[in-house]
Amino acid sequence: MSLRYVLMFAIAAGSYSASWSQDLAGKITALAKPYVDSETVVGLSIGVVKGDQTTAVHLGKTKSGGQSPSDDTVYEIGSISKVFTGILLGDAVSRGDARLDQPVQQLLPAGVTMPAGKRAITLVDISTHTSGLPRLSNNMPSLTSKDPYADYTSKLAHEFLNSHKLRREPGAKQEYSNFAVSLLGHLLSQKSGKSYDKLMADRITEPLGMTDTSVQLTGTMASRLATPHIAVNTIGTNWGFADMPGAGGIRSTTADMLKFAQACLDPPESSTGKAIELAWKEHYAGGVGAAKMGLGWHFAGDGSTRWHNGQTGGYHSMLMVNRQLNSAVVLLTNTATGEVDQLASQVIQMLAGAKPEPRHFEAGMKVSPEKMKRLEGQYQLAPTFVFTVTAKEGKLMVGVTNQPTMQVFAKSETEWFYKAVEASLTFQLDKNGQCQALVLFQNGVRQTAKKIR
Repeated sequence: MSLRYVLMFAIAAGSYSASWSQDLAGKITALAKPYVDSETVVGLSIGVVKGDQTTAVHLGKTKSGGQSPSDDTVYEIGSISKVFTGILLGDAVSRGDARLDQPVQQLLPAGVTMPAGKRAITLVDISTHTSGLPRLSNNMPSLTSKDPYADYTSKLAHEFLNSHKLRREPGAKQEYSNFAVSLLGHLLSQKSGKSYDKLMADRITEPLGMTDTSVQLTGTMASRLATPHIAVNTIGTNWGFADMPGAGGIRSTTADMLKFAQACLDPPESSTGKAIELAWKEHYAGGVGAAKMGLGWHFAGDGSTRWHNGQTGGYHSMLMVNRQLNSAVVLLTNTATGEVDQLASQVIQMLAGAKPEPRHFEAGMKVSPEKMKRLEGQYQLAPTFVFTVTAKEGKLMVGVTNQPTMQVFAKSETEWFYKAVEASLTFQLDKNGQCQALVLFQNGVRQTAKKIR
């Protein structure tokens, strides 16, 4: 699940012609093609809503060397699942089954105690990431594996709550928490007496006609699931979520996500529409270093666009919805890279009348396998943050504890950069040419990781 917030942007003033579909598809293709040509992504699907019209563009492959994606290709949507969980919270509130200011403790089973500060953690605190609960619990059995959430159950979550002490007061500061929203989804499903999948189907997907959106792969979804990738020719991992999928476990298609985006633009006159509308409203006012939020939704810097992205072990997604423009963008890829967030932003800016230019990707220089080999090893930045560097099939691959392994590209024999994130690595060699450390440069900060193996 992606934890990276996209840069906020201002939407340009302008309008878009009603006869837009074919022309727009060509412009989207021009913006998206460099991502495929540069091997930043393997496959890519972009869907657009403008009023009551939709169009979609598909590039690349669902598998390396395999078939092309389509409207019905299934992707993991990662943390966009949090928007669905926010709408389920809105539904429970609309039905009178819960209150936004209701203490979470009231929904927990006997024997489980929610940590508290001067006041109790409420349901709206969890949905707006202001609960004070951490990003992840400290009792995840498979935290460092390729499928970190697969065996993290509600039982383990309850054990964590009973032992945890808050580091800050509820409501005091925003801290993105996969753990908290996973718990929220579980509590809402338990309250309803249904599984998360069944609750989502009853309250959201079936009313909206979304037949290919679920946690569990149903019908022909498995045969249409795009193969996950960390990089071109590097297969990723499909993620599982035990009984707590509400923060990142949903799979969907471009066709279904366009239906969802249309419903968010123009909610139906129904209980589902009421829940969508409640989730859309501002429920956290933001502040220094923190953006406004709805229930699950982030507000962009323009004040009107709602968005959420997501990333799992081989997929990335972005959803952006703007009611003032009556427009939305859905982007799904079977490659774990946040680089495509910028592409989604360019498309919605285009819908506002801007004319963004296609992005240029640096290719990287050639480095011999022998010189790459000397960079291999494990480099420790912190006890729970270790880089694992390997040279494989002419590529330098870098893994980080509890994060996907990604390819880096050479600026020189010792300077390497990511395409998937805005970061670079510089390897420090001794006089004998042996690597002793690497320096991570990201967000204007340099940090040194010493070689430990």
